[in-house]
Parts: sequence; C-alpha cells; structure tokens
Amino acid sequence: MENENDSGVYTDQMKTAILEVGRELFARYGYKKTTMEDIAQGLNKGKSSLYYYFKNKEEIFQAVVDWEVDILFKKLVAIVKSSISPDEKLKKYVKVRMETIRELENYHQAMKDDTVKGGFDFLDHIKGKSEKDEVEMIRTMLDEGVRKDIFQVKNIPIAAVAISTALKGLEVPLFRSMNLKSFDDFKTQINNILNILFFGLMKQSKEH
Repeated sequence: MENENDSGVYTDQMKTAILEVGRELFARYGYKKTTMEDIAQGLNKGKSSLYYYFKNKEEIFQAVVDWEVDILFKKLVAIVKSSISPDEKLKKYVKVRMETIRELENYHQAMKDDTVKGGFDFLDHIKGKSEKDEVEMIRTMLDEGVRKDIFQVKNIPIAAVAISTALKGLEVPLFRSMNLKSFDDFKTQINNILNILFFGLMKQSKEH
C-alpha cells in the first residue's frame, strides 16, 4: 500500500508526464487541434484520468506555457547575474533570448497568435509580466554598462523599454523569414540585429 508521500510523488510524476506530452502535441498540432483524447493516447491512459490532475485542455496549456516561460527567464536571469562585461552580457542576452524562444514553440505561438489567445486571461497576465521583467533585466544591464563607461545612454528606463519593444517586434518577421529551419542563417540575422543595436549603445572613442 502506498503511503501519503508516495502518492504525492506519483501525482507530481503524472502531472509532469501530462505536461511533457501536452507540450509536444501543442507544438506539433497547435492548441485548437490538440484534444484531451490526443494527450491521453500519448500517455496510454484513459481520457478520464487526465481530469484528476487538470480541469481541461486550457489548464494543461497554461501549465505548459508557464513551464516554457520559466525555462526562458531562468536562462536570461543567469546571464544578467553573470560576471561578464555589460556589452558581452547584453549580446549574449539577445542571442540566448532569440534562440530559446525559437525552441519554445508554445510560448512563442501564445504570445503572438490571437487565435490561440481566444480570451485566455492568463496569457495577458503572462505577457504583461514577461514584458515588465524583460524591461527590468535590460535596464539593469544598461545601468551597469553606463556605470562602467561602456554604454552611452541618456535615459536608461526609456532605452530599456525601446530595446525590449524592438526585440519583441523582431520576433515574428525574424522567425518567419528563417522559416524556423536554418539555424546558421538564424544566427546570422541575430548578429545583424546586434550590430545595429550596439552601434547606438557603445560609447564612441574620441580618437580619430
């Protein structure tokens, strides 16, 4: 007979298994086309067993998007807290951000696709919090760069919002132009973005 602790471990393992299968199916077929039956079949379980852990498909999708947001921001926070120079830090931030979002298909689709949102309040909350957190991380890197006399930025808060907005606006055309296939071309385009961004940020030498 399993004890209470064993039951809790089993519940956590089952939830994780549901999220792993749901994440794969949502990414492959999209939210609308994926059903609870599809997820249950992927687990070799009956559909009714899913409802013990999640109320509906939307709740599974929310947990999947939350999971992917956590993956992204753990990587970005680690970069912001790293000991590398502010300019290299910001370059790495942009690269890792774009490359990771490219891999997090559910998060990316949820943030850009109105047909997926469909009135899901949790997505508006996630989007708002993600944007606020990103602005704060960029502001932290810009502030460090200015203090160390590497960046030239007159208004750091406004610059942070501008950079965050620019990165968000570049996601759709960048991913669409690369068709999510050629990673080398994708990295080349990111480097182009970085060159444009840092041309305005870096403090210019007075030497001619």
